[in-house]
Amino acid sequence: MIFRTAFHAAFRTAFHAVTTTTLSALLLTFGVKASENEPSELLPATIIQQQIMLNDILISIHRLQLDLLDKDAREALEHAQQSLNISIHTLPENLHDPETNNLLESVLTLWPVISKHIIWLSTIPAIYEPPSATSLLQVLAKMDRQLLLLRQKTTKVPPGNRDKPRFLEQALLMQYMTRDYLSLLVSEQNAETADSGQMQLKAQANRFDQRMTAFNEEFSDHPHAMVPVHQALTTWSFIRSSFDKFPEQQTPDLVVRYGSIIVSKLSSVHRMF
Repeated sequence: MIFRTAFHAAFRTAFHAVTTTTLSALLLTFGVKASENEPSELLPATIIQQQIMLNDILISIHRLQLDLLDKDAREALEHAQQSLNISIHTLPENLHDPETNNLLESVLTLWPVISKHIIWLSTIPAIYEPPSATSLLQVLAKMDRQLLLLRQKTTKVPPGNRDKPRFLEQALLMQYMTRDYLSLLVSEQNAETADSGQMQLKAQANRFDQRMTAFNEEFSDHPHAMVPVHQALTTWSFIRSSFDKFPEQQTPDLVVRYGSIIVSKLSSVHRMF
């Protein structure tokens, strides 16, 4: 209880301090100078990659909620924090659209306080009672929404040779499914909400399966993409039943492990095009 209280108090204090900090100060903190260059371009694939890393964090937090002694989850959380921290600092400093700049500022504002508490959560001694991560999860969800809005804005910016990150979109869907699967295991929801979550999870699995099958057919003769696409589909076949039979069948470790492999395979296909 002491750690839960301390966590909430520290989170509220840090969040208030960060949200009142100007974007310029944040950029200086990151070691990035205020942009004096021409506006940069932000591609949808860049945002999806950030969303994938952010959901890596959410997945690891849910794993720790299930078992604070899970050493692999702690290491995964630390790695995900470090990866997203590097990626956040590579975002363009200046964009054409003021609304998009505001969304970017919101992401930059949210990240420092999130990063601080992720580090704290990944290093808290395992002998203690698991702290409540409600506040942290809420702010992570807000950052995820801001990234989604940023991604929607980038798809509306006209022309040029825009990437078509459909493999990354599929990888992100796998992340969402893994996150939601673990969240349902963690949560103490009422029956109606739990049923709704389970239906949504199974709908996501159906959509993922359809897309994965289509990819496999489309790239069956491709000299390079056919191998990772087929590997991703084969790996998916091992955990498809985990979603179809949830909650009667619960295999969180399997879903996390194989889901990560699928994300890696789909990301490698994206880099080929």
